Amino acid sequence: MRHFETAVSSVPSRRSKAVYAGSLRGDLAEVARAVHLASLHFDVTVWANGNAEVLFDRSERSPEVAPEYLAGTYGIGALPSDIESDLRVLRSERVSSAILS
Repeated sequence: MRHFETAVSSVPSRRSKAVYAGSLRGDLAEVARAVHLASLHFDVTVWANGNAEVLFDRSERSPEVAPEYLAGTYGIGALPSDIESDLRVLRSERVSSAILS
């Protein structure tokens, strides 16, 4: 997690320095834990891209993301199980069976 803290907190900017948290095709519990750990330090916005990669950044500098790619915004009270649930919904809506194969 040290690498994440350094990469995200080094220079305040509106430009995203998104952090790769995992894949919608992978272990969503693991992705949720990474997001949860980051949310203990600051609010984070989580989204997926067209390659099913899950990314996050500080909420105040995350890029504008189309609603269909957005998992959510999480702060200190976010539970890993809630984050995982949101990621499962995103996976079911965004990842086709062809990508999962």
